[in-house]
Amino acid sequence: MRIIRVVCTPDGICRESGDIIEKDFTPDECVVLTAEPKEHYVTQGAGGVREDTVAGGVTADVRAVNAGGSTVVGGAAADGDAVSGSTVVPGNGAAENDERKVQGRRIAGRLETGAGTEYAFPVQEACVMTPKKITRYAIEGKARVAVKKTVDGERTVVENAREIPVGEAWEGKLTFSIGEKEHILGLGQHEDGVANYRGCRQYLYQNNMQIPMPVFLSTAGWAILLDADCLMIYEERDNRITVTLDAVEQVAYYVIQGDTMAELVAGIRKITGKAAMLPKWAYGYIQSRERYCSQEEIREVAEEFGKRKIPVSCLVQDWQYWGEGKWGDKHPDKVRYPDLKALTNTLHDRGISLMVSVWPNMNKGGQDNQEMMEAGKLYANLSTYDAFDEEARELYWKQCESEFFSGGTDAWWCDSTEPFTPDWNGAQKRTDRERYQISAAELTRYMDARKANVYALYHAKGIHDNQRKAAPETRVVNLTRSGYLSSQKYGTILWSGDIAATWDVLKRQIVEGLQMAASGIPYWNLDIGAFFVGNLESWKRWSGAKEGTQPWFWHGDFEEGVKDKGYCELYVRWLQYGTFLPVMRSHGTDTPREPWQFGEEGGLYYDTIVRYIRLRYYLLPYFYSLAYQVWREDAMTMRSLLFDYREEEKAAEAEDEFLFGDFLVCPVTFPMEYGPGSVPLSEEKKRPVYLPAGDGWYDYETKEYLVGGREISAAAPVERMPLYVKAGSILPVDSRETADLYHEQQGEEVELEIYAGKDGSFTCYLDSGNGYGYQQGEYAAVGLQWKEESRELTLGAAEGEYAYPVRWKYTLYTETGSSSGELAYAGQELTAKL
Repeated sequence: MRIIRVVCTPDGICRESGDIIEKDFTPDECVVLTAEPKEHYVTQGAGGVREDTVAGGVTADVRAVNAGGSTVVGGAAADGDAVSGSTVVPGNGAAENDERKVQGRRIAGRLETGAGTEYAFPVQEACVMTPKKITRYAIEGKARVAVKKTVDGERTVVENAREIPVGEAWEGKLTFSIGEKEHILGLGQHEDGVANYRGCRQYLYQNNMQIPMPVFLSTAGWAILLDADCLMIYEERDNRITVTLDAVEQVAYYVIQGDTMAELVAGIRKITGKAAMLPKWAYGYIQSRERYCSQEEIREVAEEFGKRKIPVSCLVQDWQYWGEGKWGDKHPDKVRYPDLKALTNTLHDRGISLMVSVWPNMNKGGQDNQEMMEAGKLYANLSTYDAFDEEARELYWKQCESEFFSGGTDAWWCDSTEPFTPDWNGAQKRTDRERYQISAAELTRYMDARKANVYALYHAKGIHDNQRKAAPETRVVNLTRSGYLSSQKYGTILWSGDIAATWDVLKRQIVEGLQMAASGIPYWNLDIGAFFVGNLESWKRWSGAKEGTQPWFWHGDFEEGVKDKGYCELYVRWLQYGTFLPVMRSHGTDTPREPWQFGEEGGLYYDTIVRYIRLRYYLLPYFYSLAYQVWREDAMTMRSLLFDYREEEKAAEAEDEFLFGDFLVCPVTFPMEYGPGSVPLSEEKKRPVYLPAGDGWYDYETKEYLVGGREISAAAPVERMPLYVKAGSILPVDSRETADLYHEQQGEEVELEIYAGKDGSFTCYLDSGNGYGYQQGEYAAVGLQWKEESRELTLGAAEGEYAYPVRWKYTLYTETGSSSGELAYAGQELTAKL
């Protein structure tokens, strides 16, 4: 791996790295380019912004190169030369033909960061910097406050706020040339399910259902990580990538070059921070809905799970637990939640954690708003707290702690952390450009444009840092709707927002999750079954409206929810997919989500749901060991086939299957038995599956061995998702399907599944399940190796200070059958012929 920092500075001053960069990180090389003044015209209008270079000198001065390899080619352009011609990028809504001459800055020399090395590389062709004013909203006189009720919560607007100038910055535009056959991945999570960012444009801004990440990767073996916290626009046309940075003080980025795609992701974490381990219970099943209305209802749900012997690790309290007229107040209504501590004690006795939804906005009338107002820590809407202010973050935590954390709450659901969603209204969805424009305008009214993409990051930092002070031995869990690179350090789980229940959305979510994983974020999940299940009638029931049209995003296909067999089938498929996500969580509105809402024991949907939840717990020792590798080795769990098989054309085409550890997961993304309204279908109960070449594969359910490098027609009745495990895999499992992950499970026994056919290795990991002792060696890690030719299993010497298991049961699967046995282990290397 090789990492180069490139800085394009407008004034000769090389500033420090931004907040997303680890302070102790040092790149292998640093290149600093100073831009010279360059007069150019900027034409704003309906067609966007067009920039034309005019006569004048251009120089690129390489001021510092710490190690050989990077070169600037081309030097100064001759007078009158158009260095990169005219570029069209989205405009900001200015009037047609609003032309102005701008004294900007330009670097035109070609920067080849891979020169003289064995690595592939992108070529920086140009960097243009244009002056930009930074403004913020301020209140004139006595605030005139209006509260608007929206699907995304109550929003406060101050009608007499106005913009005031607060600083100056630059708009930056980078242009890179790339190879014709490279696939481009990353950029976080969006809505459209794009698997390869060639020939397209992406707007990178925080929004419900959009979580931008400032990084993109190439299958040629390089990645660009932008050191910027502002809004951005990415576009690729004709083998040229253009990135527009809305507001920066300098244009800085990192080039990561590696031998494998996984190395690129490891490089992202090396630059932005290691992913913290979540508590063990967070890898189990999380049950949620919009919404439980009392502590008694939560207690009854926990009791029902126990009565039915269905494992569950966490129940979630969604919004509106607060008192009437106290939107966002982090104090539960005492009529409906009279004794929070009694509730959490009951849940903990059952091995269940409690997660609570908290919002960054709090309206007038509540205690939290009053405290923030008196401290001067609210934005000019007098509702949303300023997460960039350390004292505001401390006060926010005290509000979380006063009743919830002190009352035994285990985890936070930091909802609506964009924290503004102005496009979430109207019957018709606006164009991507319009959505970006109105969101950018709203975000930069309240936040410095230079940091408009990182509100959620600072919010997560406040939760993490202050909980660590209050309870150093409790791992932080923060389910948050928005995030950014480096949020992985803070115990965050990102989720895809308020998606709708359609088969097409399910299919697109698979791609979006893989793009998030490619961006370096290991913990991502979604609302199993989708948030919005119905459409017009569901919206009317929820809102109480007698007439009108539902908003554009409320477009699920199933008005009757769990009464619709079409939805039950979709939900089952979603849950099968969700079993193999980093975090497994069911949630949504319009219809309940608990397993028994889909039938009773003996019914197809109920039995399948319960079987896959139990499969999650059966595989949990394997999932938890993968989580250790994510932390220790900056590894990936979920990933596109391109990460392991990038030379295969078929791997690039297989967008609806993915790798999770050593599993090949093949979700079913189309109906077979029922459509909306329980309309019967008669589709074949199969789906095509591509088995990558170079490996053998076992059907995980039947244990049949299959040769890779071909497409098969896999059996896929509703009760079964095609699932395969790679030859050479070693899986720690739990046949007891232990449901209580809240309390420490210090067993003396481990069970292994071994799949012959190829050499393989894995590290089995155990710890107490909570606390940060793992960072100081309080764990047991045992390296496992399978040698195919000699049929030998080796257990390496135990690493760490935690008690290791002394009995190791195994089942060996081969092409012809299986065999079982048991090994006694004393912590020293042990080899056994199986």
